[in-house]
Amino acid sequence: MKSLFLSIAACFFLFTTSTIGQEQRLTVKDSITALYTKLFEELQENYLHTKAVDWPAIKSCTMKEVLKSGTLEESLKHSTKLFDTIKGNHLILFSEKNWYNSTLGKPLTAELFNKSVLDAYEKNKPFETKVIHKNYGYVFIPGMLLKDATRQQRDEAAQKIYDAIVEIDKSHNIKGWIVDLRLNVGGNSNVMLTGLYHLLGNGTTHLVLNIDKHVKTLTGLHEGVMYKNHKENHAVTITTKPKPQIPVALLSGVLTNSAGEFVILGFRGRKNTIVIGEESLGNTTANDLYEMPFGIKAAITESYGTDRSAKFTKTIVPDIEVIKQTNFEDLSKDKNVIEAIRFIDSY
Repeated sequence: MKSLFLSIAACFFLFTTSTIGQEQRLTVKDSITALYTKLFEELQENYLHTKAVDWPAIKSCTMKEVLKSGTLEESLKHSTKLFDTIKGNHLILFSEKNWYNSTLGKPLTAELFNKSVLDAYEKNKPFETKVIHKNYGYVFIPGMLLKDATRQQRDEAAQKIYDAIVEIDKSHNIKGWIVDLRLNVGGNSNVMLTGLYHLLGNGTTHLVLNIDKHVKTLTGLHEGVMYKNHKENHAVTITTKPKPQIPVALLSGVLTNSAGEFVILGFRGRKNTIVIGEESLGNTTANDLYEMPFGIKAAITESYGTDRSAKFTKTIVPDIEVIKQTNFEDLSKDKNVIEAIRFIDSY
């Protein structure tokens, strides 16, 4: 279970590694000071709840503690206490060797999972599309981490999802789709949503709100292109007319988190759509990644993520609850899938 929890936090946001040779040219205290000075600068400027934080007091207390550290890596452990103190449950600091996040999130214990979920996660169950009982399309989307997150890489990842869905839709008489996000622990939600264009069609997918709950960013799809505030972000080459009316059942689980939750938000408000499964982990705030000194990166919470109606919910609560009845080995016996098929058949 330990490796599972480590992986979940690491999947919230992608980071790339680099050497920390710079540290060798500085004293440990110089390195720690440089890192935390930059971290506080970005937190104070960008953290969603920055106005509620007594930054001078927090900074003074934190610097006293971190400067006692024998190494730069050791000092990073103090970021957990810092994030807890400022109530940053979605904040994460990444180094080459480890990650450091708040302890305020929902605790994950073995009792929350059945064996099928744990086995599939430990085996890194990959992206998959298939047909169930000849008429039901199934697409499994795990957390998607893009190594460099270049525009080309993002588009290629989205195209892979899109092409796989269209290929099945063209070759079978598909009555409806099941989008499985139960092991989607994070990544790049916009890539996933762009890849799901065939099921979403044109229109707003989700919104991002500032601290006052005013719309900060509007995200939507048009002809296979995802726009953020009318600026092109991702795109797929479309090969057939989308089917935004076809029934879609989204499967949510205890591990559905961050980007996985944002995918569900992107579908919420769409006609002929339902969410089945378990309440999600609960990180529907939006983060951005910031470069720190010495190859360290910080994922900083900047806004609230909502569906197209601008209604914020901390977690995704399913329309039909199914608890601990996942069966990835035989989807025909998976209660979530059974409920999804029943929903699709109602149309």
